[in-house]
Amino acid sequence: MSIQSAIIGYGYWGRNVARALHNSTEFALHTIYDEDKAAQTKAQEDYNITPYVSYEAILADSKIQAIFIITPPQTHFALAESALKHHKHTFVEKPLTTQYTQAQTLYALAKKQDKILYCDHIFLHSPAVQYLKEQIKSFGEIVYINARRINLGLFQSNVDVIWDLAIHDLSIIDYLVGLHIKEVSTFKTRYLDYPNDALANINLRLESGIIITLSVSWLSPIKVREMIIGGSKKTAIYDETKKDKIALFDTGVVIKDTFDTNSLYQKMVEYKLGEQLTPTLPNTMALDNSIAYFASLILGDNLRQSQCDEGHILRVIKAIEIIQDSHTQS
Repeated sequence: MSIQSAIIGYGYWGRNVARALHNSTEFALHTIYDEDKAAQTKAQEDYNITPYVSYEAILADSKIQAIFIITPPQTHFALAESALKHHKHTFVEKPLTTQYTQAQTLYALAKKQDKILYCDHIFLHSPAVQYLKEQIKSFGEIVYINARRINLGLFQSNVDVIWDLAIHDLSIIDYLVGLHIKEVSTFKTRYLDYPNDALANINLRLESGIIITLSVSWLSPIKVREMIIGGSKKTAIYDETKKDKIALFDTGVVIKDTFDTNSLYQKMVEYKLGEQLTPTLPNTMALDNSIAYFASLILGDNLRQSQCDEGHILRVIKAIEIIQDSHTQS
């Protein structure tokens, strides 16, 4: 029997989630609720759903087993807390919360209620990132990760550019190599009189020695979604905007010791150039994969450790708090 579900929030992303749930074999889309009347009307035009007068009425209905919270970030904590208190499995669009202590509270409540609390760090479910995870050990020692996530005009009123964009790259980095920060510096700035930071450059040194550079912006004239992962044996370029999302280079950096009469040991950098590989990836959607994964956790038939488990989500939220506190220019 399908898992009866409700979507809270029918904006841009809520409509994507609704399509995915409508096509899901694990979930049944029972209702959609949005406080905005126009959005609610649109939801009822798009799908054959059961209308409810309030969020509280949805939570009171024992038939509904799972709640999908697709609302502005500042509302996530209260909505998720209420869902868990009413014994609902809870799916939350990123970020889970905008405070580390609130996230801890939600996980403790989920354990107490014996319900699944799941935050959708969606790119972890993309075939490209799954491929990188499978191949990362073949890269040798990871030296650096450089990421750009920039676009124009998509200003958010409720969060800044770090919570909006950098969270994606931080979640990918944690999944691939672990996000254990040793040092951090952040430059960020607002645009005109807009209240939230619109551009940030973030530099991290991990405890492993890996250097991370992140550039995020709402001010770019072009859309870029690029991550370069440089290892001693291989380098990968992951570009979410391209049809072939990964280019894998059999290329690394080698330190060579040479001897001559003028210098006992002179270190020279050589570049090891090799073949370029464009892997063929499964043609599946990250959102569909994420929703199917949430279903598998509810049904208890997933034996893999969750990509989006508590430890991962908390590390990413803590990393953002550290980054926010470290800015050296505003």
